[in-house]
Amino acid sequence: MDRSLLPQEIKAIFKDGLRFISHLKIVNKQGKLVRLIPTDEQVTMFQYLEHDIDVVFGKPRQIGSSTFIAAYLFWKWLSSGTPINVAILSKDWDSTTHIFSMWKTFYQNLPEPLQFPLEIDNHKQMKLRDSGAIVRAISSKKTGALRSYTQNYVHLSELAFTDNAEEVKSTAYAALNGNQLIIESTANYFNDVVHQSIMKSQRGEAKLNYTFFSWLDHKEYKTEIPTEGFQLTAEEIEYRVRLSNKGMSATLEQMAWRRTQIEKHGLAKFQREFPVDLEEAYAQQGNSYFTADDLINLVILKVDNAEHLTHLATEPGEVYAIGCDVASGRGGDYSTIVVLHKRSMSIAATYHSNTIGTEMFARIIQEYSTRYNNALVLVESNNWGLPVLNELRHLGFMKFWKDDKGNDWTTSSKTKLTMFEELRSAISQGIITEMDNIMLGEIRSYVLDSKGLAPHVPANLPHHGDLIIGLALAYQCQKKVRIDTAMLPNWIKKQKASRMKSKSPGMNRRY
Repeated sequence: MDRSLLPQEIKAIFKDGLRFISHLKIVNKQGKLVRLIPTDEQVTMFQYLEHDIDVVFGKPRQIGSSTFIAAYLFWKWLSSGTPINVAILSKDWDSTTHIFSMWKTFYQNLPEPLQFPLEIDNHKQMKLRDSGAIVRAISSKKTGALRSYTQNYVHLSELAFTDNAEEVKSTAYAALNGNQLIIESTANYFNDVVHQSIMKSQRGEAKLNYTFFSWLDHKEYKTEIPTEGFQLTAEEIEYRVRLSNKGMSATLEQMAWRRTQIEKHGLAKFQREFPVDLEEAYAQQGNSYFTADDLINLVILKVDNAEHLTHLATEPGEVYAIGCDVASGRGGDYSTIVVLHKRSMSIAATYHSNTIGTEMFARIIQEYSTRYNNALVLVESNNWGLPVLNELRHLGFMKFWKDDKGNDWTTSSKTKLTMFEELRSAISQGIITEMDNIMLGEIRSYVLDSKGLAPHVPANLPHHGDLIIGLALAYQCQKKVRIDTAMLPNWIKKQKASRMKSKSPGMNRRY
């Protein structure tokens, strides 16, 4: 049928994406053909998809994300009137063809006026005769098929579980040439390809939209409470407390559903497949240097990625310590500054840049020291740190950290392990109690080497953990800073005393 001859009522539905999608038919979990009525999560997905930039959806299992994205792209494909290209890839061929079968169901159950004739209709592609718009189901093992055409949309489903995920994503970007990439996936493991994309987004290093859907927001994830004898366990009570500390809550019906899932799959698998947030989805793995127990009491400050971040204003009479990690300024590692407030051990400010030269970095260090009451500064003396130290001395700067023999800090395998062990202990014991989400992403990336000895950040990540090195150096620097303990306010004394007690995870802090 000629598109121009469509009745006005159908044209109106055709132009309204959510309205159009709600008329499509799907096969539900019971095997019945029903209308696709968008859920709250799916309406949110639509709003993100309509921004026309790359998007990543983090999610729990079975909230209908792949179904809705298929419906959204089906609407774009059918309504375009131009020869657009849509590609579908999932973790394996079976799941790819399953998504493609949804497209077939959408088309076969359209009102007759919208069943525009197909020029191609087989198990791998459908092509509209009038517009030339085409959708292809592509195996993740044969990504070369993506390179044959410039794609307008690529849907990568469960990317974190695809064998060659890095290659698939890279090939998709090349084939899109600036068009829209849509990724939806549950978490697989810390630092998987989806997690890296999310971290790039949070650090402002990738132009994409990201959102996370909690299992708590899915209306189907609840069950009736048993009529007799239902009581929350100690673990469940603690879980609800942790949720409260994150500004979340779970009803008893949700807790009952959670219990049944944990009985079926175990706690670890439930947490991975039905997380409440990104941090829980990517819980620490066995080779992580900073474990989940180390970090559980941290309060996380939500900030946007920026070179300069000020968390605490300078207070007259207070003392501070500064740690500086130095890089070349040529686009690789980051030069970082971390300022610690001595009394509270709070992070007062941070700075990071991978484009600043050593001479200018020295001037910024001097500015930070001056701003924070002439704070003591620790700069490593090896590698790129040496020209920074020389420039600081040329500027007449004198507030350097020195060891007991009057030497500058030199980072070696021994001193690096010492500073990381002492930082880990300070965080675990509640001496350092806060950091921002940018630093959290870095600290959770540290893993042990193959011998289980040295902490490092894997080379495939969008950062190199340089802010954490700055924090570790700042912690070393503060040991040379003295304050009059008689002048400590009562709240500091009580805080220090409470840190000596056994930890009670999740009761007072959130992570």
